[in-house]
Amino acid sequence: MPNALRSTELPERRVAAPPPSDGFFPHIDLLLKALRIHRDRLSSASKVAIDVRLLRLLMEPAIRSLPFSVEFYRREYPDVDGAMRAGTVTDPHRHFVESGYFEGRLGAPPVVDEAFYLKTYPDVAMAIRRGEVETATQHYIRAGAAEGRLPSAAARPSVERWMALLRDDPARG
Repeated sequence: MPNALRSTELPERRVAAPPPSDGFFPHIDLLLKALRIHRDRLSSASKVAIDVRLLRLLMEPAIRSLPFSVEFYRREYPDVDGAMRAGTVTDPHRHFVESGYFEGRLGAPPVVDEAFYLKTYPDVAMAIRRGEVETATQHYIRAGAAEGRLPSAAARPSVERWMALLRDDPARG
């Protein structure tokens, strides 16, 4: 990831937004799929339905409001931890808001109901049995969030509302 730790240029003015009521915000891959753009285009000045810089700026308050844990972020992403030790990243939350989210990183450990997840997604239970992944939470961090999987029954209304808007669904209204 040669560009993974490069900060993005955003205007200095920051706009605060109230946090989502349940802390859920779709994974970047789901948003980009709905916009029909690839993650690589976020670092360019190309145009989509809206200017990418505008998209990033509009998303920043929501991303800033997501749960964030310095300990989780450093533990889950050793490249960020290394960059912090080297002094090239000084503020891990700022890195998450300006770069990490757009790279597909999570800011805090997700609340995953292991029993629910394994019952709902038997392929994950099989992957655990085969030793491909250790836990449902690990699967969710590595792939499940980007796939739009439900981390728990409690998250269903919010996730399903977002997924209906993000997928190519003519009935989404």
